[in-house]
Amino acid sequence: MFFILKAMSIVGKNPRLLLINPWIYDFTAFDLWSKPVGLLYLASYLRSIGYEIDYIDCLDKYQPGLLHNPHLPSPKVKQYGTGHFLRQRVEKPAVFDFVPRYFARYGMPEDIFISELQKLQKPSAVLVTSFMTYWYLGPKRVIEIIRQIFPGVPVILGGVYATLLPEHARQILQPDFVVTGPGEIQIEKLLSDIIPDAPQHSHSPQSLDEFPPPAFDLYHHLDYIIVLTSRGCPYRCTFCATDKISGPYAQRQPEAVVEEIIDQVRRFKVRDVAFYDDALLLNKHQRLIPILQRIIDSGVKVRFHTPNGLHAKFIDQQIATLFRESGFTTIRLSFETSNPERFADMKNKVTPSELQAAVNFLVEAGFPPQQLEAYVLMGLPHQSFDEIYDSINFVHSLGIKIRLASYSPIPGTIDYQRAVQDGLFPADADPLLTNKTIYPLYRTLEAYKKFQEVRHLVRIMNETPLSAKMKDHLNPIQNWS
Repeated sequence: MFFILKAMSIVGKNPRLLLINPWIYDFTAFDLWSKPVGLLYLASYLRSIGYEIDYIDCLDKYQPGLLHNPHLPSPKVKQYGTGHFLRQRVEKPAVFDFVPRYFARYGMPEDIFISELQKLQKPSAVLVTSFMTYWYLGPKRVIEIIRQIFPGVPVILGGVYATLLPEHARQILQPDFVVTGPGEIQIEKLLSDIIPDAPQHSHSPQSLDEFPPPAFDLYHHLDYIIVLTSRGCPYRCTFCATDKISGPYAQRQPEAVVEEIIDQVRRFKVRDVAFYDDALLLNKHQRLIPILQRIIDSGVKVRFHTPNGLHAKFIDQQIATLFRESGFTTIRLSFETSNPERFADMKNKVTPSELQAAVNFLVEAGFPPQQLEAYVLMGLPHQSFDEIYDSINFVHSLGIKIRLASYSPIPGTIDYQRAVQDGLFPADADPLLTNKTIYPLYRTLEAYKKFQEVRHLVRIMNETPLSAKMKDHLNPIQNWS
């Protein structure tokens, strides 16, 4: 086994921990191979050193309380395991009054969550994760309910929001402790300080491969699994905060990754595997190429998906062929923009010629162009609609699909600081205003409608070849900036 956690001596009783993945409060949310992989790694690690683990994922479509409730719809799973979360409308926060859409809570109803909590033994501590900064209403509500059901039990908040906005989290959510960055070792030490009978062990993992795999067995049913071949990213894109969230870039050994994939696929009887890496193709000859070659040799039948954009400049004939032979099904390429000044400023971004070369290699390897997608960013600081149009038109000219990604100003990034300095975003903004759905640097109904026109146009372009009529449809968008 690749799990090499060395000899440990567990002392005393086995305290019980409750780990929670909270709801999403937003205008829209979709299960696009969405699992809290960091929390699941933490669950495995803490369990391996002697803790008893209870787990509630508020987004779990297969939670028994949902399946056995005749008043709730059955889970609707789309192709390759993706699907919709249960959606219930809630009151829209006042800062979103200008947005002509309903606001909702995604995940199990509160009464089912409370019922699940009441079935559990009182834990020694509750660990709550967090994701987008504008999703903080989910962990906030979870913590409020935990205080009611388990008064006096320490609550520890970690994850993306907690890492990027720890002071906001302390003031607004008021957990007992906030952990920033990768949490396994930090939380182990914290628990040993606050739990009298905390398990002790003689060795801390020194590499990613010394951690046990994510605890997917905590789920009632799985449609897919998540795999990490590395953690973090060595690049420093101006709009990204991965370095703050994930810590120093670290890679796993190919043999360990392959063993995990084969074991998890067979254990949970799934075919769909999503890579969560931020830099999957980096050092490809030492890491990804050996992984894919071993997967092919093993004969295991899987469908690989890359929801995070792949660095197109690293795709060559060998990689494209291995993608095809190993079962890659969803291929999304990072592009962002065709504007040379902007992609130079972003650092390490992909040029149009590099994207075109990558597409050519993939098509030659046997991928239909419409199976390929490229991310295009819109709503960037000082970005004109001409720039957006040029970018989507270029991607469309390659015959592949355009996947629009709305810009969200992430606290702590260079672009966030620029947006504040340039007066595009309030320095003291409620984190809700970073929500990408509202196009945060614009925040008016007029701008919202203009961006929605772009989205509508892209839907048309993805379905049909570009025509003169569609170009005419673009004119009002091109002239507005």
